[in-house]
Amino acid sequence: MVWGPIPRMNPPSAEQIYAICKTCGECCKRYAISVLPRELAREAKFFKLSEKEFTAIYTRLLVQIVPFSSGQHPLSLHTSMIPQNVWKKLQAAGFSSDYAMILPMVGFKKKEYCVFFDPKTTSCTMHEVKPAQCTLFPFTSVEKNIDYAKAYDFCELSRVEKPTNEIFAAQDAQRVEMRNYFDAVAEKGLSNVWKNIPNAGDIIYNGKIISTITLNELNEWLAAAKNK
Repeated sequence: MVWGPIPRMNPPSAEQIYAICKTCGECCKRYAISVLPRELAREAKFFKLSEKEFTAIYTRLLVQIVPFSSGQHPLSLHTSMIPQNVWKKLQAAGFSSDYAMILPMVGFKKKEYCVFFDPKTTSCTMHEVKPAQCTLFPFTSVEKNIDYAKAYDFCELSRVEKPTNEIFAAQDAQRVEMRNYFDAVAEKGLSNVWKNIPNAGDIIYNGKIISTITLNELNEWLAAAKNK
């Protein structure tokens, strides 16, 4: 269902926009949610756990694969270096580039919903410290001139005619932080960016899980990309 624009006399604040959220849990159900190191530290503290405990209990590897133009970047590699079982699934999902960018992240475990979403109360059990990916949703797309109502027609927040400057500023800050994170992974290595890393997780392409991956397998990919 697609809603029309929210009628208003004055532009709403970011707080007013996000108050529209009905906590339906669809975003918690549809998407893999990733975190940054500083976010994980804050969330572990919220649950009175060490970062090691929090990582072991609640997180998994998330390895996003995106088409890339060359093998020059330290996180990119030729698709011939991707294991055949994964490459076949990528091809079946429509991947056709000769090069792939490997973007390793840490994300929350998920069955039907994110591990932190309680379907009985339709609420997030870590709402106060949820990551920026959740805080900004649905205004997280990197596409320019995106039609939010069309792209996220299940979300009432997408009815907003245009995000506020406050939200745009938060978007920009999040993109810069994500870019800095991947630059750090490329330069220092995953194990030097994260104190603790999940032992296994999922490979994601175009928003869909296509295969599983272990930390050892991911490290082999990253070594191949760096040493090519």
